[in-house]
Amino acid sequence: MAVINAWVGATTPNSARVVAKIQGGSARLAVADNADLSGPAWYGPVTASAQGIVSLTATGLAPNRRYWWAVEDAGVLDTATGGKFRTHPVLGEPATFDFITGGDAGITPEVPGIGAVVNGSRLSNHPVFDTIRLKDPLFFAHLGDMHYYDPGSGNHGFADGSLTTYRRCWDDVLLQPRQHDLYRNVPLVYVWDDHDFGPNDSDSLSPGRANAQRVFRERVPHYPLADDEGIFHSFQVGRVLFLVSDCRSDRTPNSQPDGPDKTMLGSSQRAWLEQTLTQSQASALCWLMPLQWLSGAVDSWGGFRTEQAQLAQMLGDLGWLNRMWMVVADKHSLGIDTGTNNQWGRFPNFLTASLDAGGGTNEGPYDLGITGGRGRYTRFVVTDQGDQITVQGTGYIGVSPWRSHQFTILANTPPPEPGGGEPVPPQTPASISDRVRWLGCDLTTGQIIADLPDVTGTISRVLGAYTSSSLTVPIPVGGPASLGDIAFQATQPGTTMIVAVVNDVPAWAGIVLSRRGGTEGTLSLSCVTLEGYLDRRYVGDHDWVQRDEVSVIAAGLVTDAQVDGIGLAVDAVATGVLRDRSYAGTDDATVYSRLRELSAVEGGPEWTIDLDWTDQTRTAIAKVLRIRSRIGAATANPGALFTSGAPAWSSTGGSDASYSLLEDYSDQRGANHIIATSSGEGDARPQSQPAVDVRPGWPRYERRFSPGSSITDTAVLDEHAVAELALRRDGAATWQIDSRWDAYPRLGVDWRLGDDVGWELYGHRHPAGVTGGGRVIGWELDAKAGRVRPILWEPGGTT
Repeated sequence: MAVINAWVGATTPNSARVVAKIQGGSARLAVADNADLSGPAWYGPVTASAQGIVSLTATGLAPNRRYWWAVEDAGVLDTATGGKFRTHPVLGEPATFDFITGGDAGITPEVPGIGAVVNGSRLSNHPVFDTIRLKDPLFFAHLGDMHYYDPGSGNHGFADGSLTTYRRCWDDVLLQPRQHDLYRNVPLVYVWDDHDFGPNDSDSLSPGRANAQRVFRERVPHYPLADDEGIFHSFQVGRVLFLVSDCRSDRTPNSQPDGPDKTMLGSSQRAWLEQTLTQSQASALCWLMPLQWLSGAVDSWGGFRTEQAQLAQMLGDLGWLNRMWMVVADKHSLGIDTGTNNQWGRFPNFLTASLDAGGGTNEGPYDLGITGGRGRYTRFVVTDQGDQITVQGTGYIGVSPWRSHQFTILANTPPPEPGGGEPVPPQTPASISDRVRWLGCDLTTGQIIADLPDVTGTISRVLGAYTSSSLTVPIPVGGPASLGDIAFQATQPGTTMIVAVVNDVPAWAGIVLSRRGGTEGTLSLSCVTLEGYLDRRYVGDHDWVQRDEVSVIAAGLVTDAQVDGIGLAVDAVATGVLRDRSYAGTDDATVYSRLRELSAVEGGPEWTIDLDWTDQTRTAIAKVLRIRSRIGAATANPGALFTSGAPAWSSTGGSDASYSLLEDYSDQRGANHIIATSSGEGDARPQSQPAVDVRPGWPRYERRFSPGSSITDTAVLDEHAVAELALRRDGAATWQIDSRWDAYPRLGVDWRLGDDVGWELYGHRHPAGVTGGGRVIGWELDAKAGRVRPILWEPGGTT
């Protein structure tokens, strides 16, 4: 069977997304690094929707590389509707790239739409689409009015704003050969304006609003959306953040007088915008805005000046105004303003239209000029030299450059201290589920590659450390449980992670380090939790004097693992505790070992890598490295936890709990006379003063240890000795409870790693029962056996 249409978008350094309309019932995506598609990687199969739509995501790709793709429809690889794309450069690193922007194609077109369309006079098949494709940009950003069918208006051959209407709109656009060729061979970034969202000048009252939003999600190969309704989103290329605004979904009608209650973006998009700009570590910003920022027209920002001024104030407060530019469309003209006429921020503003729409003008507030007409677009070349980023924006009419503006963004100013903003939001609330869901995911992007049913093995987590697990994945060769090649794509050592979703939230992730399979119908996987990745990355040169232990030192150490890393978000909230730390790259110390050393000092911070869904679509996993003075929920009176209403285990309750108590004063658990040392011999070896607490009736138990081979400051060694004494002088008192994982208290629902909890337990060790409280410092889960084992530290004890 043949593919009806397809387009590509949502490219990242390691992935791309293809959405296709097919004739068969299912499809796969072939991706290769050669035009012949020899030796491709396969993604899918995916079952088609009732309308024949499939969405296929290629993962595990190499950054900054050309790939070719085609969709296999019901066993037939359709190369005629395939295409190509380039992955993005490495995220967060300086990079040079180009992209093209445009908008408005279809009103009184110079080259009308062709084929079996509803109304060819509201579509375009202009040669400008071929011109853009042949320039081969990294991506093409279409800023709205991709067609002028005005769904919901009752005009142009459409009676209403139904789902059928919106689906037909996209079918007709992709019937245009030149547009279809462009969108298959250059990744698309797209956001609507009024004519492709609803009637002319449409707003949140558009009759087809919900259908427009639904069909956009069905048909467009978009980046993850930040909202359940609107289509605003962001992405980053190198060190440049791109914002894509939805100016229609939540817009107040134009007729309402301007004021605090009038909005073009809506409260949800405004909140997302502020959060995104607050948390971003990008060096530059390009805002892709469908509507004119400088125009005084009521349907542009001229009718929303109050909100516009508020946005400019927010951009200034967050430090973006001198390192950004904006691209707009809608006016059917091409224009450039260097910032002279931009009273709302003074940043450069580029008008980029029209591709093929009549009614342009040669008048407007653009200091380098404006020209109305068709065949117009803008090409941007971004050159990041590390200390500065140069942007050159050139307006084109056909193949000929019109005018150009080049500006420089200084990128060598110190960024805000890591973790200095708002913390990463807490984990998605859990909901009770009766099974553990296993996912094979791309390690760097977190994108789900496949559900892996019937995985067996025991998994565990511990605060501030990594753990290892052995998992078994069935791989039947036939029947409904067969996964085919995708089982191997989802378990590729080094590039994938296995995620356990417990009570509807991601609770554990293990990097696949080794895989064994052969005659038997299973794959055996050796995995290490994400913290283990930090033991494969090394610390560079740093010299911190009286800097915050979390927001500067700990977060700075993690930065050494972020280049070519696994995509960690960092939640590092300042504690106000200042420390001195000097590190040399020649010490060959890992990020993991340095974080462990910092955590081991008296009052040192805690850390772990938490998981969450990236957004409401639940198609990808976010990895959040949290560094805090304390991880988890605390209580002022841990000893009274069982009677305080906090999560608690009972050996007589529904959790069917059993327990063991380990009291340990062995060499690694108990000591009352401690010296911390560094590397060296004899008098050349730095060491702390003895930390001593030999109580009456106790003999001396000595312990000498090295918290770090490169620590030469004896004051730091003294800190370690004191902290070690506090942990060891009473020995270890560790409770391990074994209980049903699906009964109260439930993992992820009632308790999480680091929380204070309580217990009431009966056994031969405590025949009269014992109640108390402690802290979850780790847990172990055996989903097949249906048991979870929280490891609990009693205050005054040790791990």
